Amino acid sequence: CSEIILRQEFLKDGFHRDLLIKVKFGESIEELQTCRLLIKHYIPTGLFVDPYELASLREKNLTEAVMVSESFNVEAPNYLSEESEVLIYARQDAQCIDCFQAFLPVHYRYHRPHKKDGDTLIVVSNPDLLMYCDQGEDYKVASTS
Repeated sequence: CSEIILRQEFLKDGFHRDLLIKVKFGESIEELQTCRLLIKHYIPTGLFVDPYELASLREKNLTEAVMVSESFNVEAPNYLSEESEVLIYARQDAQCIDCFQAFLPVHYRYHRPHKKDGDTLIVVSNPDLLMYCDQGEDYKVASTS
């Protein structure tokens, strides 16, 4: 793929937010209508995704996302947590022919108290993008990070 633009944006304020992921492809991929985009996202210890919330959203057909991490505690603070992994199928954006988007509800974990008032920095890395395009008898699989 010659050009891929990935944009991640947090929506809402507070401890309960939505991570909006938008992916725009350049002109190198023809007929994106036959393609599926899988986003493999690593969630840092300062955040968590509620697997029960994901199951509810899947039932309502609002998202196609699933937790990969098996031992997962939504109650644990960040210093007792591990990075988790989520797989999300992105949907094609109706307003952009070369675009896919997905949203993921995320929640902030509690952090250790510290003496100074201030913000806590949580770094959300770029996800892995895996694309499958069905081209009839021939098929293409593209993978990017």
